Amino acid sequence: MSRRGAVRRSIAVALALVPPAWLIITAVTVGPKLGSRMASHWSGTGTPDGFADTWPTFWMFAAIVTGLTAGAIALVVAARTTPQARMWVGIVVGLAGLTALAWTASAEATAAAATPEEAVLGARLLLLIPVVGLGALAFLFVPPTEGQTDSDGDSDDDRRERPTPPLRSGDRLVWSGTTGSAWFGAPAAALIAGGILCLVAAIATPALIAAATFLLLLGCTLLLLASVRLVVDARGIRLVSTVFRIPLIRVKLDDIDAVSAEQISPLRWGGWGFRISTRGIAYVTRKSEGIVITRRRGADVAITIGAAEQARAAAELLVDQHRAGMRRAD
Repeated sequence: MSRRGAVRRSIAVALALVPPAWLIITAVTVGPKLGSRMASHWSGTGTPDGFADTWPTFWMFAAIVTGLTAGAIALVVAARTTPQARMWVGIVVGLAGLTALAWTASAEATAAAATPEEAVLGARLLLLIPVVGLGALAFLFVPPTEGQTDSDGDSDDDRRERPTPPLRSGDRLVWSGTTGSAWFGAPAAALIAGGILCLVAAIATPALIAAATFLLLLGCTLLLLASVRLVVDARGIRLVSTVFRIPLIRVKLDDIDAVSAEQISPLRWGGWGFRISTRGIAYVTRKSEGIVITRRRGADVAITIGAAEQARAAAELLVDQHRAGMRRAD
């Protein structure tokens, strides 16, 4: 583990501890002002329409937040070898924050009123913004999986140039590399956490179902692009989401005319992200090395990936072997 990676993991763990710390501090500071009952459920106008016993409710929320926090810390550790774990760190930390917010906001509103029935939620809903941001920050500070490239195209644990392995005709070859961008993952974690919150709130306010559906769909779409794996094998070249295992780009060997390793610029391919333009199809995380596939049928394809020269060499060998096999068959 690099020193930088250790520091980032420590910060991610510290962020995961914010929700339980917030819950405890609120219980200590606001608890003495609370009675045996507190407002626990709120209408769309910010007034309470449900009440619960104060401390049994606190312990229930504390247990949930503790479980989510433990899960988030375990995911920070698992992210060293599991690409999907990094995404779930942000989501779980965000959910822990939202759970802590549910009790702390209700407790503070109840303590500020003469009776639980007179409590008003007010501007405390604005705390949703930093809570969702907490999950996004946790995602950003978790270093990428060992050997996986971050949004800058370099490995977090080893930024040295990796040598191209020897490739010999007749070998059964599979090459793969993982890349992604925090600029997809962080918003995805925030949107999914917000969507789950709206879904829970929709129990009392059905109108929020549409908002929850929209946020979840948008979050999952971004999550689809946040971490991808480029695979070069006998079936061709594929770009697959590591989160959902859904292929985003697929080019068969007999459709490949040429493969080159180039410095890919977002401006030349219609911008940053997953782009479909007059030039072709591209997955571009930033201006960095990548491969460009010239197709016999269809638009060209560009993908930013570390060790692009290795990917190019593997693809060219497989294409040559495929063409040789076709000639022998004829």
